[in-house]
Amino acid sequence: MNNPHKNARTTPHIRALIVDRAIRQQQSIKDIAHTFGISRRTVYKWLARYREAGDAGLESASSRPHASPRQMPKQWVELIQKMRLT
Repeated sequence: MNNPHKNARTTPHIRALIVDRAIRQQQSIKDIAHTFGISRRTVYKWLARYREAGDAGLESASSRPHASPRQMPKQWVELIQKMRLT
């Protein structure tokens, strides 16, 4: 997913610049955060994701939950759909 919302401060390209400035150019986290208008915590977040997954970690990820424990059982959903049609 590479389609950030319209108010996103960072894109995968900007995230790569953040990583480059922090790791290769050895700029301070404070300066990087100030330059891109983000928090230091956000800079650390993207650095951690880069260290964990490389360039793939800088891509936008889905915010959809991995599980829905309170989701209605499938057979109930099917029964409700059938009842609505009759």
